[in-house]
Amino acid sequence: MVNREIIKNVMHIYDSVYAGLDGVLVGQEGAKKVVTSSLLCDKNSKILLTGNTGTGKTTLANYIGTSFKKNKISVTSDLLPSDVQEELIATPDFSLLHIDEFNRASGKLQSAFLELFAERQISYTGAIHNFGDFYVLATQNSADIAGIFNVPQAVYDRFDVNVYFGALASSDKRKLFFSGFEPSFEAHINPEDIDYTTGAVANFELTEDEQDVLMQVFDLVDGLTYNDKPLFAGSNIRAHKFAIKLAKINALADGRSRIKPSDLTDYVISLYLHRIDQNVTRIDNSDLQDIFEKLNRDILTLRLKKGF
Repeated sequence: MVNREIIKNVMHIYDSVYAGLDGVLVGQEGAKKVVTSSLLCDKNSKILLTGNTGTGKTTLANYIGTSFKKNKISVTSDLLPSDVQEELIATPDFSLLHIDEFNRASGKLQSAFLELFAERQISYTGAIHNFGDFYVLATQNSADIAGIFNVPQAVYDRFDVNVYFGALASSDKRKLFFSGFEPSFEAHINPEDIDYTTGAVANFELTEDEQDVLMQVFDLVDGLTYNDKPLFAGSNIRAHKFAIKLAKINALADGRSRIKPSDLTDYVISLYLHRIDQNVTRIDNSDLQDIFEKLNRDILTLRLKKGF
């Protein structure tokens, strides 16, 4: 069981990192929570930021990049794998890879990214080039279709979370327009703090009861259907493993040494929506919303035998 001192320290770090995101981006509270938790639970988190232009994706990615040794790739439709490979090999000690306009990458470039994401290595001119721990922060515009390539499921599956940036609420627009809000891009995330929180997550041992509840959650997800067809083609193993880390960091940030089902409800859309089988008949957005709202309701009905 994680002791109280560790929990207190994780809570402080979590609040500090979230406050930094809050200082650079108005609104998007759900997105900021998923990004904060993903950064603090795993030093190799691969985060896809999706939404219409002007919703804050690149602003947030640029801000996070100020705290790390960043390598930024701005994708164009004619960018070649060799262009990216040579750049990364020349600067191999990056700890964050920022990919702007990810879905403008050609199929060959996506394959190069897939190897990098999966193996933390690049095969180039007959040699293997290895890299250390690094985050991936990729952005893509969900509205602009000019110059966009199809991104296969196998590539999307390598992203731990897909964080959707929606339209700003009226109150957020008012703050942005009239309050004098100016984003602060001062580096705010301490790599030593990330070592601490990822260590706390790694040492967070789950009871058998907690494991049972998580397995029930994963069974609910894997059992989702649409028009009597399975919603997912694969087994969601990568998503479930990352979900466990998110549940742990969420519990710690909330001051607890045990998880409960609600630790996952803020993350299920970001964890699983981008993994839906692309061969399933096109799903209406309202149907998708209903499916995931019901999933969260079903998760909240689960109970630990002991504790909360």
